[in-house]
Amino acid sequence: MLEFARSEPHTLGVEVELQVVDRQTMELTAKAPQLLSRWAGKPRVQPEIFQSMLELSTGICATPDDAEADLRETAARLMPIAREHEVRFIATGTHPTARYQERKLFPAARYHGLIARNQWIARRLLIFGLHVHIGMPDPETAIAVQNELLYDLGLLLAASTSSPFWQGEATGLASSRITVFEALPTGGTPTLVHDWNEFCELVERLQKAQAITSLKDLWWDIRPSPRYGTIEIRVCDGLATISETAMIVALSQALARRASERVAAGVGRTFPPAWRIRENKWRASRHGMEADLVVGNDGSTQPAREYLRATIEQLVADGHLEGQSRHAEALRNLANGAPTSAERQRALYERTGTFDSVTRALAEEFESDLLVGAARG
Repeated sequence: MLEFARSEPHTLGVEVELQVVDRQTMELTAKAPQLLSRWAGKPRVQPEIFQSMLELSTGICATPDDAEADLRETAARLMPIAREHEVRFIATGTHPTARYQERKLFPAARYHGLIARNQWIARRLLIFGLHVHIGMPDPETAIAVQNELLYDLGLLLAASTSSPFWQGEATGLASSRITVFEALPTGGTPTLVHDWNEFCELVERLQKAQAITSLKDLWWDIRPSPRYGTIEIRVCDGLATISETAMIVALSQALARRASERVAAGVGRTFPPAWRIRENKWRASRHGMEADLVVGNDGSTQPAREYLRATIEQLVADGHLEGQSRHAEALRNLANGAPTSAERQRALYERTGTFDSVTRALAEEFESDLLVGAARG
C-alpha cells in the first residue's frame, strides 16, 4: 500500500505556472533555461515541459496570506532577472496566440518521455494552471475530503477561468485550457474511489498495465499527493494576478476545511454522480461565472455567481473563511459581478480587435499587482 506522508491539516502549498514572453513581441520565448541559470536560493522557480514556461512554488504555508507573501517574494526576486533577459510574464491559462507546434521542450527525460508516449496529445500541453496542495491528516481523510470537493470543482474552475483564446482563435469558451487535459488517458476528471485502499489498488493496476509510471502521470483535476500528505486541486486555470491566485487559494482551503469537518462528524458525502461532475466542468469551461451549475443530483441548477455568494456566506458563518479578509472581499466582488480574467480578455479584444492588446494587458496586470502587493507589504 502507498505510504502517505505526515502533514499538518489544511496547510498549503501553491504552484503557479507562468508564461515567459518576449518584452517586445509579447510572444512566448524559450528563455526559461537562461532565467533558471541566473536563479539562486531556494528552489522556488522550476522548469516545466516547454522552455517558455516556469513554475513558481511556495513552501509549506499556514494561510492564504502566507502563500501570497511567498509567491510575491519569489516573483519580485525574479523580475530583475526577467528584465535582464528582456522578458515579461503572463499568468493566465493560455497565451492568446501562441502555437504549440513552435515550442521547444525543456531538456529533461520526463518531458521527452511524455512526448514519446503521448505524441500530439502531449505536444498540445501549452497550458498554464494553478495547483493548490492542502494538507491532510491521513490517507482515508484525504480520499473522503477529495470526494466532498468533487461537488465544488465546477465552481473553482468557473471562478478561475482565464483562457478564452487558443492559437489566435476566440474559442467561445471561458476555459479552453481545461479541455486539453481531457485527451490524456489519465487526465481530467478523476477515477472515482471510495477509500484509500481502492485508490492504492487502482494505482497498482495502472502501473501493472503500464498506463502510468508514477503518480505524477495522474493528471486529474484533483488527486491525492502521498509524497506531501496532501490533496492537490489542479482544475483551476492560472490566475492573471497573485492577488487573484490568493483569492482562489483561500476559497480552496475554506472548502477543504468544511469538507474535513463533515468527514470528521461522520456526515461526509461519497462522490457525486459522474455525470454531475462532468456537466459542471463543461458548464464552467463554456460559460465561466455566467454558468448555471448543477447543485442537486436531481438536476436542479443555480447561477454560478449566486451559488458562490451563498457558499461564501456559509463558509464565513461556519468559521472556515475569514469574513473580513481581502480574499473574502474579492470573492464577494466576483459573486456580485466583478469580471473574471476570461471576461476581461474578451471585452478588451472586442474593443481593440487585436490579441497584442490582450497579451500586453495581461503582462501589465501581473506586474501592476506585484507593485500593489509591495506597497501593501
